[in-house]
Amino acid sequence: MAAFVDSSTYLKYGRRPPCKHDKVLAVLWPVMVHRVLYPEVKQPTMNLFQKAVLRLIRAKTHDAEDIAQLTGLHTNLIKLIQAQLVSRGWINDQATELTDNGIKAITEEDNQSEQLASGYLFQDAVTGKLWPRIDNKLKVMEASNPQSKYPEFVQDRKTGYTLKPFKPAPPKSDCSQPDTKGALNAWQDYRADYRAAKQLHSGSGIPKQIKLSGIRFQTEQPESAWILVWVTPSHDSNLWSIKDPFDIRDEAWWLKDTLPQLLENNNHLLKQLAKLIGQAEPDTQTVAEWLQSLKEQSQLHVLVNYPWAQKEPDIAAAIAVLLTRKETLEQGQDHKNDLEAAVTESQKLLEVLMQWLIKTFPANTGSLPKQSKNNHELNKKLLTALALPAFTDQVIEPLSRQSLKVAISTLRTPSSSLKGLVFAAALGSLGHDNHPFKQLTNQRLQLRKLLDLADLRNQTSHGNSRYTGKQYTEITLEIAQQHIDYALQFTEHFKEWING
Repeated sequence: MAAFVDSSTYLKYGRRPPCKHDKVLAVLWPVMVHRVLYPEVKQPTMNLFQKAVLRLIRAKTHDAEDIAQLTGLHTNLIKLIQAQLVSRGWINDQATELTDNGIKAITEEDNQSEQLASGYLFQDAVTGKLWPRIDNKLKVMEASNPQSKYPEFVQDRKTGYTLKPFKPAPPKSDCSQPDTKGALNAWQDYRADYRAAKQLHSGSGIPKQIKLSGIRFQTEQPESAWILVWVTPSHDSNLWSIKDPFDIRDEAWWLKDTLPQLLENNNHLLKQLAKLIGQAEPDTQTVAEWLQSLKEQSQLHVLVNYPWAQKEPDIAAAIAVLLTRKETLEQGQDHKNDLEAAVTESQKLLEVLMQWLIKTFPANTGSLPKQSKNNHELNKKLLTALALPAFTDQVIEPLSRQSLKVAISTLRTPSSSLKGLVFAAALGSLGHDNHPFKQLTNQRLQLRKLLDLADLRNQTSHGNSRYTGKQYTEITLEIAQQHIDYALQFTEHFKEWING
């Protein structure tokens, strides 16, 4: 067991989120820092077959047929591997013995697992759980007033700008010593987050990944420290968004459920966070009661203005998110990230609606043509034959470029792009006379706007800009608000069917 001791060690790994000054709060989060050792995983210089052949030649077995018999590989493959080893200078021209470079190469491969590196794991001092983050450095930031209870950090010496993060009361509970299994589980979560971030951002703008094949704690006694995290208003029922302090993912998902525990003994932090989302601080309520009441306010807004959505909680939740976003934009929180988020959340509402449509009106997939390759013309004829009033030529043309095979798969598991979901939902109109698409006109649905929204969403998620040479649309406040209004109005056209 280790007790957290208030220290003057302050760590900062990530950047400040691009929010207005009054829409972000810097908080120092208490952690226990564990120094660990781990075998570094390096890119191998040779493949498994080359390694096996080198080891056999080192053991005085150099005849290709003998090696083939021992390894179970074809003789011709062994001869090819020997030729590769000769070309790399690892064995002599006769393929009978290792060169000095070959001895060095195989020795390095054999010893690779013994090369240890040191790093740091972070244990939450509030819950005792390990964070899914590891780093090989302690990135310390020096306070300008190290002896003060409330530290300040000079961020810009020219302007004199000083960061004054909120420092909560140190936690009183002790933290148990984590074991190796827990450390490996934390690293697995770290690796999963890193993989997801790499897919989203193509590897740009995220810190270098730490690769390891094992881990062990170097010391039993961890050090107490504070890590700088940033908190912004959230646009869903979580109320606040705690940003990933290591800039790997957008949010520190592992801190979401910990924040209420931190607030229980930190009334001043509670006041700051209440101010951040424009709410009055709790009076006689407990923290848990206050948080629940705020969530209910968001739900009440949907209940009053969209009562028909209550029968479908997923649709109601997506509407609540979009209404909150609309309100924050009207209040002036219109940074580029906020505008892009508005586009994303507008599309998400429409995606949820299409998923509901697909499940509510299941398609008869047996009546659909089978395609091994996508056939644009066949898809166009199919969509035209459905005779759906809102599906004009300007809508059918881009939708027909979607894969019919993927659309049929989407009918079973509705997870696809917005265009793919619309295509699949249209196929669901077969055999359903009361299908909404058979009754809602183009004047009401204006599907061309939906397709424009999908294209704009792709632009924001794939990092397109004017530098790519592709058509680039600057997202303005007006554009974001138009898409929010469109998504809400579009969804409302389906209330008759949602309400039953």
